Amino acid sequence: MKTILKILALCPCLWIVGCEKEEVNPEEELPQNCNVIEVSGTINQPTVWEAGNVYVINGANVSVRSVLTIKPGVIVKLKDASIDVVGGKIIAIGTAEKRIVFTSLADDRYCGDNNSDGNATTPAKGDWQQLYLNGTTETIFQYVDILYAGQNRGGFYNAVKISGPSSVSFTFDNCRVAHTMFNNNASYDSSCAFYGTSYMNDPTVSKFTNNVFYDNGKPIQLNAYYTLDPSNKFHNPENPTQVNTHNGIYLHYSSGGFDVTVNWNNTEVPYVLDEYLQVHSSSTINIGSGAIVKFKRSSAGLQRQAPQNINLHPTAILTSYKDDAHGGDTNGDGSNSSPIKGDWLGLRNAYSNTPYWEQGSTILYATN
Repeated sequence: MKTILKILALCPCLWIVGCEKEEVNPEEELPQNCNVIEVSGTINQPTVWEAGNVYVINGANVSVRSVLTIKPGVIVKLKDASIDVVGGKIIAIGTAEKRIVFTSLADDRYCGDNNSDGNATTPAKGDWQQLYLNGTTETIFQYVDILYAGQNRGGFYNAVKISGPSSVSFTFDNCRVAHTMFNNNASYDSSCAFYGTSYMNDPTVSKFTNNVFYDNGKPIQLNAYYTLDPSNKFHNPENPTQVNTHNGIYLHYSSGGFDVTVNWNNTEVPYVLDEYLQVHSSSTINIGSGAIVKFKRSSAGLQRQAPQNINLHPTAILTSYKDDAHGGDTNGDGSNSSPIKGDWLGLRNAYSNTPYWEQGSTILYATN
């Protein structure tokens, strides 16, 4: 039986949410024989998507301007489309046994062959666009998988894109983001699986814990003053050798950073900085034990404005983006590049009467 749900298109937007897996968790139930519900247009009143259904969004974006509640075990399949949350919110709370899945319409593992082409197509990176959270408040994704997203949308290649007037309120917990399309020729900012940038700056507001990234290009980009919880992982739990081609935590800074303390303490992958970050005297960056920070270009670096506002642990390393010996092949080019002196500026102490560049055995390939 095929049910078609028509939603009046009162507004031209929406996007999709999810998180994904390569190998199936043996505890997880994969639904089959689902009732098909086609969705398009605008959700402008409280709506519930129930388990036992597969919700298909094919070629036309969906806009969420009210509350969309997604029950455990729901499957959402998309093709050439997105879900845009603009002024509304999504409450998608799954369980370990019944995860919520956002995936490609060509993904027959969940609810069968919903595009009715047999084995003619298989899911591929970029089959659908993204989940777009624009100024949303209290959106929740728990035990959600986002698979095969990242189709080009206005020059952006993301599975999840965050936007809004300021810090955006959401929870992502125990989600998987995998198989996102990556464009190595796109700008530094625009091609990453999870695009948080300046809108993700307060971990008490933008809650991000226990999530997994694998088989993406750049996994995540967030504000340089956001402390990313170390519970987030950058490999497939069922296949630890499956990682991301540009495995790192990519940092963005545009404004703010006053009266803030941030911890760069994830040791699984390096942090990557593509700019010269001058740390305000009222703020503190703690670069923790075993942490690695890589600098992407010759004009990138760090500057202290006060003696203790960059605390560099003795085992932390500051180095070039091309340095595969520390933190792996973060730039994803194999052995095609090697680090050299001058790949980045260095760590500058600007608070004294005679500013100087700091030297040390863990500061590698800097100009100064």
